Amino acid sequence: MNTDLIKIAVALFCGLLIGFEREYQDKPAGLRTIMFIVLGATLTTIFSLKYVGLGNEFDAIRAIAYYLVAIGFVGGGIIRKSTKTDGITTATLLLPMSVVGLFCGIGEFSIAVISTCVIFLVLMLKYVHLKMKVVLGGKHEKSKRQTKRHSRRIRKRTGIKS
Repeated sequence: MNTDLIKIAVALFCGLLIGFEREYQDKPAGLRTIMFIVLGATLTTIFSLKYVGLGNEFDAIRAIAYYLVAIGFVGGGIIRKSTKTDGITTATLLLPMSVVGLFCGIGEFSIAVISTCVIFLVLMLKYVHLKMKVVLGGKHEKSKRQTKRHSRRIRKRTGIKS
């Protein structure tokens, strides 16, 4: 029982790290979504391993495979949220974060934490790319619509009225 709680805690920590970055960037799948994705994968794995241990005729990999298929549908929903195609990075992020949850579920914490750090570094490449554009003479321009939307969300979160 205690090892299951450790698995869940590590999974939530990994989801927290990536989810906070997505939330900070105001992406479609933020903190809670990423944490639920990782937690769901961990719980699915724990369930599969325990159910197989009962000696029943149960193929443990099927529950995990079905979970990953469901994540594909969630990712598709994130991409097709609006009339334009948006959120591809966030939708793509769901699958590796699910696998991080699977690693937590089988107790491979080192792989899960290292993978989470690598995913975080890959997400940070965007800022390195933007900084390089500015240094090399290019400009990073947000559209007026993006700027207005971001300002509106910040005002809503903080309770500031304009």
